[in-house]
Amino acid sequence: MNKNLFWLIALLFTLSFGFMSCAEDTTVEDPYANWDDRNVRYLDSIADVARANEIPELSEVGKWVIKCNYKISNESSLNPGLGGSSVSSNPFETPPSVNDSVYMKVLEVGEGSNRISPLYTDTVSVYYRGTLIDEKTVFDQNYIGDLNTEVHVPTHFALQAKQSSSVFGDGLIVGWITALQWMKEGDRVKLYIPADLGYGDQSQSSIPANSVLIFDLKLEKVIHPDGLESYSLKVD
Repeated sequence: MNKNLFWLIALLFTLSFGFMSCAEDTTVEDPYANWDDRNVRYLDSIADVARANEIPELSEVGKWVIKCNYKISNESSLNPGLGGSSVSSNPFETPPSVNDSVYMKVLEVGEGSNRISPLYTDTVSVYYRGTLIDEKTVFDQNYIGDLNTEVHVPTHFALQAKQSSSVFGDGLIVGWITALQWMKEGDRVKLYIPADLGYGDQSQSSIPANSVLIFDLKLEKVIHPDGLESYSLKVD
């Protein structure tokens, strides 16, 4: 056999074997593998951090506020409900589980003494970006890049909507409703919502079932029922 031909065949064999090995070794990891368990462990870690740095109100950047699902609030003080109602707590009730509360890390505290929180009859004007627990997978947002309130336009959501399960008629989830009633105009939080206060065991578009939802949420304005004409949108 020609010597050059022999080495050519040997080289081709070596290359083909290498390609086969690479193909066999290349595996695509499932980003949602053990998804339920990962979300449970993630929420537990967030709850631990929040409890160690908890304050009662959104008043200090870097601190955390924990608020129970407004529908089953067990807090020791009166909890202002939507529409100005109050829910008194029963001291003999079992404290809520980690899945019954939302966890808010304070990013910004609004300015001014006349800031208000939304009532059930109000509409809110907000900036938001929603991600999964990897904090990279964005499933919804109304701005791209860093938030610039001089450029980006907020979205309006009505809080008064027909309720169905954990989701309101206009798409608001219980976790959002719970958090917003404790926020005041100008406040910005990193909001962590357990699956039970989000979409539960139902998948939603690009959101897998049993997902913890994370939002960068800024409440810009509370709009009263007298109409949007009292609020000027930032549109040129």
